[in-house]
Amino acid sequence: MSKEEKKQLLEEKNIHLWFPGSPVSLQSMKLELDMNVGAIFAYAKFMNVQPQNIKTMICDIICYDSLRKPIDVVKDCVYDGFDIVRNKEFGTEVPFRINNQHTRNIEFVLKSVTTTSGQTWRNKDEKRFNMSLVQESIYNIQTDLHKQFMENCRQIEVDDTKLSLQPKFERDYWLCACGTLNWSNEAVCCTCGVERDWLQKNSDKDYLKQQTEQRELEVEQLRARAAEQERIDRERAREEFSKRKEAYKKQVQKSEGRKKVGKLLPIILVVVILLGGGYFGIFYGLPYINYHMAMDEYEKGSYDSARMKFEKMKGYLDSEEMVYKCTYTKAVSYSQSGNYRDAAEMFLSITTYSDSETKYKENIVKYASKLYTDGKYKEAMTTLDEIDGQNEDIYAKSQDKLYLQAGRDEKNQYFKTAYDKYDFLKDYKDSREKANQCLYTVARLEYEKLDYKSALQRYDQLKGYKDVDQIMEKITTLRKLISAAGEDGSPAVWESQEGMCPKCGKTAEYIMEFRLDGRYKFSVKCEKDGTFVAQEGRFKIEDEVLYDAEYKDGTMLFKKMADIKKVEENVNDKEGKNIYMEITDPLNSKNKKTIKIYGNIISDDTVSLG
Repeated sequence: MSKEEKKQLLEEKNIHLWFPGSPVSLQSMKLELDMNVGAIFAYAKFMNVQPQNIKTMICDIICYDSLRKPIDVVKDCVYDGFDIVRNKEFGTEVPFRINNQHTRNIEFVLKSVTTTSGQTWRNKDEKRFNMSLVQESIYNIQTDLHKQFMENCRQIEVDDTKLSLQPKFERDYWLCACGTLNWSNEAVCCTCGVERDWLQKNSDKDYLKQQTEQRELEVEQLRARAAEQERIDRERAREEFSKRKEAYKKQVQKSEGRKKVGKLLPIILVVVILLGGGYFGIFYGLPYINYHMAMDEYEKGSYDSARMKFEKMKGYLDSEEMVYKCTYTKAVSYSQSGNYRDAAEMFLSITTYSDSETKYKENIVKYASKLYTDGKYKEAMTTLDEIDGQNEDIYAKSQDKLYLQAGRDEKNQYFKTAYDKYDFLKDYKDSREKANQCLYTVARLEYEKLDYKSALQRYDQLKGYKDVDQIMEKITTLRKLISAAGEDGSPAVWESQEGMCPKCGKTAEYIMEFRLDGRYKFSVKCEKDGTFVAQEGRFKIEDEVLYDAEYKDGTMLFKKMADIKKVEENVNDKEGKNIYMEITDPLNSKNKKTIKIYGNIISDDTVSLG
């Protein structure tokens, strides 16, 4: 037997429980008998549901027998050494030994949670995880109502595939359709960015039903108009076919054996069909029959089938014109039923026929108008760009609406979405300046949060704007330090053999890792103490000073770790490295000597950030 086979599962529950005010939710728990060591172990999976990162958590575990009678309590079970961000699960890798061998059920009771900033929350009232956060699928809403919900999502450019659960709104919290728990004072989901008020309105069944009924009414009206127009088109097609038929008979009568052939034509056609060929059947009978069949398909509204038949006739009578007319008539019917996008594509494919080019532009304008009505202003403008339709009234209206939306986003501090809209508007009013203002704010906020990858990319876009050049100058060393870090989260690694072991005080090797998300980790290789992590956290470099950063009471605080004395590039004294920095020892303030740390930069000024 393998070790895995010697484990017996006593209890396992996949749950999603919480109680108001708790900084964590309980996702699952498991009780397992490990027969290798003859002991029972308890496991649990939690999720951080608060904005602050979690460092330490303490729980009690109440033990029950098979009759759900309490028989023991394992006190002060500690989860420590974490840096758990919001909405991240943790804890499954930490087992707790259960001493009472009769335990068959368990309950985790939360006692305290400490954040990385040092704040501690305590469960003073000893509340239990008793409120289920399990949500039903939003697809359980009637099919037509769910379709309307997805359409509403698309109108505000929300990815409806991420909103798969029915939301829930309570006094202390609300559950987003993406499954995230948000606090009552949060107006926007911290995960997917959907606004609470919009979600509450657009997930209401009565509201969706009202929208669906209105949409169905509009569709019925369009269908009725399309059916009437189709009837008119078919009558017109029948009249045209009768005229062509008469013209064909006259043409045959003028051919060799006019009157005789004209009188015997029906008989000859029958003979041709029966015999399956003959000169007349090949050159006169079969084309006529095929033409008649194609026209019949056309009259029935089977335009694609009719077009394919006409294409095979290779110029017989007006078959070449009918090829175009089939596409034209189908495009007209699509346009009349409100399918302007497809109608425009069809007219575009036959722009040399009749007024197709004009019809193409008309349908593009109609489609843009529909997009405008649906609130899709960017799409409306992009559609009109296909015909250089910047002078259309709808284009100007879409610009106005999109500009107002961008202003509203900016006012509500949704700077990223505001930037996207202003940037799309380009030279409309003061959009370029507004776009730069928003991007500048986004870059500043991301930099303050130590999200270096995004912040530096945005600052690169803003070179020459306001004080960006001065900012870039101040963080030149930072850019060099993280230039070799990977977008996948891999660190830029710097090494030194001049370090000092914090435990024994002897010379040791430092391995210093810096990531694009602002995290760092300093490891020490010591002959006596082995390899261990000496310090980790968030970092900042500014004005040639390396800082350790942490949130405390909602504020980012900085503690100086080292001064950067010198930066030397194009070094040859360390294999595989092309730069070194002379810095004060970040792990031993008593060490007054500077140490050299060796690393890599990707390029000189404009570094590769992943």
